[in-house]
Amino acid sequence: MRHPATKGRPGSSIKGRTSLIVLLPLVLTMLLAACGDATSTPAAPTKAATAATTTAPATTAAAAATTAAPTTAAPAATTAAPATTAAAVTAAATSAASAFTGQATIRVMTFFAYDNPEVEKGVVEAFQKANPNIKVNLEQVSYDDIFTKYKTQVAGGTAPDVISMNFENVRSYATKKALAPLNDLVSRDKFNMGIYYPNTVQMHTVDNNLYGLPATFSDNVVYYNKTMFDKAGVTYPDATWDWSKLVSTAKQFTNGETYGYGPAWWPMYLFLYNTNILTADNAKCALDTPEGLQAIQAYVDLSTKDKVSANAAAAKAQGDYDRFIAGKLAMYVAGPWAVKPFNKAIKDTFQWDIAEHPKGTTQGTFLYSNTYAISASSKNKDASWEFLKFASGVEGQTIRQKGQFEITTIKSVADSTFVPSMKGQSPAHPEIFLNATAYGKKLPDHARLQEILDAIQPELDLALNGNKSVKETMTAACNSVNSILAQK
Repeated sequence: MRHPATKGRPGSSIKGRTSLIVLLPLVLTMLLAACGDATSTPAAPTKAATAATTTAPATTAAAAATTAAPTTAAPAATTAAPATTAAAVTAAATSAASAFTGQATIRVMTFFAYDNPEVEKGVVEAFQKANPNIKVNLEQVSYDDIFTKYKTQVAGGTAPDVISMNFENVRSYATKKALAPLNDLVSRDKFNMGIYYPNTVQMHTVDNNLYGLPATFSDNVVYYNKTMFDKAGVTYPDATWDWSKLVSTAKQFTNGETYGYGPAWWPMYLFLYNTNILTADNAKCALDTPEGLQAIQAYVDLSTKDKVSANAAAAKAQGDYDRFIAGKLAMYVAGPWAVKPFNKAIKDTFQWDIAEHPKGTTQGTFLYSNTYAISASSKNKDASWEFLKFASGVEGQTIRQKGQFEITTIKSVADSTFVPSMKGQSPAHPEIFLNATAYGKKLPDHARLQEILDAIQPELDLALNGNKSVKETMTAACNSVNSILAQK
């Protein structure tokens, strides 16, 4: 399954910067509300712990630019997670460090900041400086390739010690016994899990077992070319826009050379119509429901009827990521992973910013989280655990946040580093990323989700190519999906 960690990923949202410092505590409270239903975060999931809640409405790298997704909004927290000061977090991380005193070499395979490889190299360099007894062989692999490579290596007995995972693949590989549970290590070292936003921990928990320390999270917003909007005399997108406004505005920028809108991975559009790939109980396919059909029709119409998005042929010639950089795309849906490469590539060519994605019948966007996990076959689990604590801890996440790869999962780092790291560059309103978490949704929590997605894609392609109607293709897709769900 594809996630927003690469050039094909979906997008996020926008707001004001001048009042940012005043608003940030409120925004972070919203973030907590979007990130889980808990009064506190346990030291580690235990057998007595309540199973992680599955939200039911919207990656990791999105599918092609022409082409990720739960049914209801993320549960609102009745009480924010316990406040943790930066000093307390640092103390907790420091007290948990240096448990491994031997010598080891570990392999770390990651897609994190693949477009900006110096970011994760910086994390590894800092880790090795703090832990000179552990050598790290870093393998940076694109999101599109990493899970195929990992699957092959797991089967061949050559899996890396540490692997980066999007939350969907955590469940898939955990149920295949390819990942090592971390509960005992967390308890042994008294590692403070309270530093994380609760729902990011839940996303990497399967059957009450923690399989990864959350390293990043992100959501989708609309990146827009301010220069194009200004020249056309068109008002900037904002949270008040609905689908009709989005399409009508996008048409003003579509002329054969430029396009108005570069879409997200297709499941996100289900969230905009208050549905998901599966029903809330994961019992049936929901794509053939009225809401599902409305969402998919809106998505397909972008490139077939409305023609504001590139069709398959145009997307093959130039993807939306590159088209936005070239100044030939007015609006592009992506997440915070695009900030640094866009600033680097666009420079002063044109001005751009971000906004909240327009609603369908409701507001919605993707909510993603990535993690570092340990392969079950690793012979260096203790050394690998030291890497996880660092790379997904305060030190590693601060480096990654300064490198502007997605958003930190640690509350204190979000407060001290995320928004300040954006100062003096685009976007002017980075707090939009945080605001959008309030209605962020995720894909169904199902062990066979990748198989389900693979069954849907060929039918969706037929609709995108104009070979069959949306109703025909989604009926056929649901027949395949329901057959998968019926299997034990």
